[in-house]
Amino acid sequence: MNAHDIARLLADRAADVAAHLLPGGKRNGKEWKAGSVTGEAGQSLSVCLAGEKRGVWADFASGEGGDLLDLWVACRCTSMADAIREAKQYLGVRDTLPQPPAKTYRRPERQANCVTPKAGARDWLQSRGLTPETLAAFKIGEVVHGSKTYAVFPYLRDGELINAKSRNVADKKDMRQEAGAEPCLFGWHLIDPKARTVAICEGEIDAMTLHQAGIPALSVNQGAGNHQWIETDWDRLGRFSEILICFDDDEAGKKGAQEVANRLAIERCKLVTFQGHKDANEALQAGWEPADFRESLMSARHLDPDELVSIADFRDQVKALFYPAPDGPHSPVLRMGRTDYDWFEFRPGEYSVWTGINGHGKSLMNNQVLLGLMDQGERVCVFSGELPPAQQLKRLVKQATGLDRPTSAYIDAVAGWVRDRMWLFNVTGVATLGRLLEVFAYGAKRYGIRHFVIDSLMMLGDVPEDGPGAFSAQKSAVQKIAAFAKQHGAHIHLIAHPRKAGDESKAPGKLDVSGSSRITDAADNVFSVWSARKEDGEEDDKPDALLELNKQRNGEVQHRKLWLWFNRQAQQYTTRSDRKTVAFVPFRADSDVRAM
Repeated sequence: MNAHDIARLLADRAADVAAHLLPGGKRNGKEWKAGSVTGEAGQSLSVCLAGEKRGVWADFASGEGGDLLDLWVACRCTSMADAIREAKQYLGVRDTLPQPPAKTYRRPERQANCVTPKAGARDWLQSRGLTPETLAAFKIGEVVHGSKTYAVFPYLRDGELINAKSRNVADKKDMRQEAGAEPCLFGWHLIDPKARTVAICEGEIDAMTLHQAGIPALSVNQGAGNHQWIETDWDRLGRFSEILICFDDDEAGKKGAQEVANRLAIERCKLVTFQGHKDANEALQAGWEPADFRESLMSARHLDPDELVSIADFRDQVKALFYPAPDGPHSPVLRMGRTDYDWFEFRPGEYSVWTGINGHGKSLMNNQVLLGLMDQGERVCVFSGELPPAQQLKRLVKQATGLDRPTSAYIDAVAGWVRDRMWLFNVTGVATLGRLLEVFAYGAKRYGIRHFVIDSLMMLGDVPEDGPGAFSAQKSAVQKIAAFAKQHGAHIHLIAHPRKAGDESKAPGKLDVSGSSRITDAADNVFSVWSARKEDGEEDDKPDALLELNKQRNGEVQHRKLWLWFNRQAQQYTTRSDRKTVAFVPFRADSDVRAM
């Protein structure tokens, strides 16, 4: 929960908050009156308690003012981060998820030959319009390697060197960062702890440009397409009520700005453009003054709602559908073992139903499909109310290694591989859909998770399986699930049980799913899993299982059957009749990576 949300909650209780912060004041109609931020008697400080300006305050003697978070900072003489923490305690608000274990990063050491910039880096940066004072404020350095001169941009935060980036002043492509360093934003050491607004730029020189114009600014560390800094700087960014995204005015910059706004809360983000210039520094070199930059920031606009678009805006996407580029971006495909089936893509904004007779392996099959997605770089989160976390990981380790009993070292390797790829909603037993989607939303924003598994509807306490009102509740649930997928650009995988059949000789279809017909009607895709139910040790050359696509709303292929073989020891499905497995996670020990 960020500063924007906290300020809104405080405003909802404006009278109580005013009395809490200014106990020496008195209520006067729709205002709380006090002499100063110390709460002494008087009339110069006024807090609005009702109407559109509820929660807004002003001290007419000192000229201070703002919302109730600003008042908290002023009254307690504290930082914005501490004010947010105290306000959360006062409001009874707790973080959505417990903090994950801190990752270990290597702190860079200043290079012995890094010096204050002289002719090379200094002249290059000053040719970009930056002043000596700006270079000194950001503590820019210089390193010379042979005939090459590099400007060094130190990433300082809380008095510590977190990262360092070097750029060849004569070659834009010759750029490097410290290996193993924490991804974070550039310029934190110059941001006022009480600031409520900050600009985020695509490059260090743009952030320095805005700082020079008197605007608090930070820069990402790896361009518009890499957002790892959101995870590591998440808590620090929470204190800003307004974030001005100043990415380059090109296709990559616009896409990156939208992704950042979606993850940082779109209601507090605005998009800044520099009136015909690609970025802030280009505008500076064109002669812009500080007033010009402030005018551009004043005219920053909120990103339009996703629902309000011109259909012509989809022209390029339609062309890509007709004429896809071989090396162009695409959604992850269905991967089984090392075989990709490009007739099915797990598209963002969709939800898929996975059904199958009890005991036929629908959850196991879905688990292996998730492995294929993680193998393609996707991040996933799973809720399984029936299977304890350790059992889930045991099954995953078998499938990931293709082995019945991998060594302890290999298990460690799998755990390391999935650490940044897979999360669990850690509730064994019944959960509620509302809480589940709340935590999923947090994971989507903070960690960029794009695949979420709900196993299954019957494990959701607020979605009855049968009885009066059950179908209406199930319809409402799938509507919320579909809406979540579209809002977060995610893909939901819903495990659904079929109705009891007379026998188990054939796979259930989409009409066989138990419960409301809306479960499959609203789904974008429906898969069915079936097992031949062979006895232990009964292995022949006939397939052991069937994965059947029964519905694909947006794909070229509407129905397809995929026959598979099953390796019982590794719990892995394979396309090979000899049931030979593959290792999703590489490992050095030859005895462990041999496929079974």
